Amino acid sequence: MAPRELYMERELLPAKYEPKLEKKVALEAAARIRRFVEDRLSKDLNMVMSPAPLAFESTSKINDDLDGSEAMKAVQFHIANIPRDRGVVKEKEEAEQFGLDAEVVQSLANWKRCMLKFFDFAPGSGLFCASTSIRKGYKGDTTHSNVAEQWDWEVRITEDQRNERFLKETVRKLWTIIKDAEKMITTTYGIPPSLPADLYFTTAEELHAAWPDADVHERETQACKKWGAIFIVGMGWPLKDGSPPEEVRSPSYDDWTLNGDIIVKHPVTGYRHELSSMGIRVDAATLKKQLEHRNMTYLESKPYHAAVLNDELPLSMGGGIGISRLVMLLLQTGHIGEVSVGVWHDAHFHQAKALGIDIIPDRLIPGIL
Repeated sequence: MAPRELYMERELLPAKYEPKLEKKVALEAAARIRRFVEDRLSKDLNMVMSPAPLAFESTSKINDDLDGSEAMKAVQFHIANIPRDRGVVKEKEEAEQFGLDAEVVQSLANWKRCMLKFFDFAPGSGLFCASTSIRKGYKGDTTHSNVAEQWDWEVRITEDQRNERFLKETVRKLWTIIKDAEKMITTTYGIPPSLPADLYFTTAEELHAAWPDADVHERETQACKKWGAIFIVGMGWPLKDGSPPEEVRSPSYDDWTLNGDIIVKHPVTGYRHELSSMGIRVDAATLKKQLEHRNMTYLESKPYHAAVLNDELPLSMGGGIGISRLVMLLLQTGHIGEVSVGVWHDAHFHQAKALGIDIIPDRLIPGIL
């Protein structure tokens, strides 16, 4: 195979790019967006902001396994829990008694539901976190960083709210927050709005029928070009004609018939731009069915999964909103690295720089910083 000429594909890069704001002003604007959204999540969804874990004990299987592939496995490490005196080199280490294996958070989907029980939230209330995770399986591009930031949120619901109507009501509340944040940025910084007034609700089956020869991202891009912003209802099950799912989802948290993504057209790249993934969470019957479909019934004995199967956790709805993705959208930057700090290859920095894109660096790089 011939070597790759460029780190990023040309079609994903903005042409004739000029940032809307000077770098320091963009930093201030990003902070405003964060404060605005966190305040509105608290008020509009009746949630309390919670501290977020950076890692989980590995054997609990409470972490998000994303699509379940080897590439998307969580970053793992060992905690020895052995006392060490600073500056003292011991000839023989103390025997390890309390060591444990841990892994870096990929998302807080399962953990948040457990916290609804821990904090005894009533139906109609919940919590959210500003979480940071490492996605080592991602190849960095204009909208994907291997260091991901999101508002992870979870609200307790009742049995009669486990339906598509309630799902859409909640999606519309989040869309109102996003639109109001856009108005705030337009008023404060003069960046013209790019989002439509309303979301268009569709399904994976409808998108597949409309663009049968396109791959998943291409048909989502076409839908966003047509409607501006969409919410795809029902992601996880294979399509009726046997085609793969719109997106492979973990079987452990979302009910695959009552979940979905908010995706918009990015005003600079012109490409699909996923902002949020959410869903009504599995009950005992749904979890069992989805684990069986994915041949993952071995998880049924794990603490979190067993608690769901035994009806020991509250019914809930939750999701994640990409913090850097939303900031990138509202400030109309051409690259997610302009509003967040990831770990990028030198070639990535230089290719972006040549197009007028200043990625925030994590280190000193000749020609960049």
